[in-house]
Amino acid sequence: MHHDHIDHEKRHACDSDLSDVAGRCAEPSTHDAHTPIRDLVAGTSVFDVFLVVRKEIRTTKSGKPFLKLRLGDRSGALDCMVWEAAEALGARFEAGDVVRVRGRTSEYRGCVQMEAGEIELVPHASVDARVFLPATYRDVEELQGFLRYQIESVYDRDYRALLEAIFGDPEFLSRFSDAPAATTFHHAYLGGLLEHTVTVADLCEHISQQYGRVDRDLLVTIALLHDIGKVDELTYERTIGYSDAGRFLGHVVLGVTLVSEQAGKLAGFPQEKLHQLLHAIVSHHGELEWGSPKRPATLEALIVHHVDNLDAKVKGFLEIVEGSRQAPWTDLRNLFRRPLHVPRANHQEHGFMPPLEDQGLEQD
Repeated sequence: MHHDHIDHEKRHACDSDLSDVAGRCAEPSTHDAHTPIRDLVAGTSVFDVFLVVRKEIRTTKSGKPFLKLRLGDRSGALDCMVWEAAEALGARFEAGDVVRVRGRTSEYRGCVQMEAGEIELVPHASVDARVFLPATYRDVEELQGFLRYQIESVYDRDYRALLEAIFGDPEFLSRFSDAPAATTFHHAYLGGLLEHTVTVADLCEHISQQYGRVDRDLLVTIALLHDIGKVDELTYERTIGYSDAGRFLGHVVLGVTLVSEQAGKLAGFPQEKLHQLLHAIVSHHGELEWGSPKRPATLEALIVHHVDNLDAKVKGFLEIVEGSRQAPWTDLRNLFRRPLHVPRANHQEHGFMPPLEDQGLEQD
């Protein structure tokens, strides 16, 4: 999926009195309750544990160094600025580490951010960084059920055999179900690839019913395999990033290689079917300047390209406005490079996060 390039410098921290956050952080306590980032509000003191998603050392106009951090947990992320002793504090940790932070929150353009006065590394042996990575709020077993249903809906014996060979491997299915779909912008969380794939396949199924001459089984197979290379392209043990194979080759090449190898193990898999399938994978970015080796030349490849783009952009939009729930518009520093209107459907007035599992709707 192609992504627009954006300026990641989103905002400057608001002035705050941080005199009360001086001093060293205490050693982390296993019984301390963690407040999810999504529940943080402006104007409160914070003493909590977070994952360092991103770490940058910058300088002010006067030449003074400061730290700009992106801190995260399973519920989301926020920007954190460190103005004092930035180099000394920054030497204690790296991106991918879990840290204990003492600071104070503020608000900028409807988003909560933090200024920190003290940061300490949490020893690796005492915490699993992966539990701080964002994850899909949807039930993974349910998503796997949808995936299984979509595979079983393919009646073409060749495509069905290929899908069974790939997803029938329990170890691969586990990795596929854990993987994010991207590092930023959309579905950049554990389970994101599975969620995105199931959505694209479902939308393609509906589209196949609206237009004639669509090879429905080919279309669904392409939808299920178009991003298959991301299993090997992305890493997600401490932070979401790229593997060496991902940096050298990218998920398009990795996906073509995986599908070609699996098809080669199936006796008599038709070359024409394989060529159409591989063409759709290599062309699903749509345009050469978006990293696509070929432009879509088949109806099915064209549909998957646009559906893939649609799901990524809609999800990206919703993830952007999630961080601006208190403001009617976002700023322009985002994937779309323009201010976005924050939707306020009646059932969303209290935020965009799904209800917690123990907050079921009242029954009539």
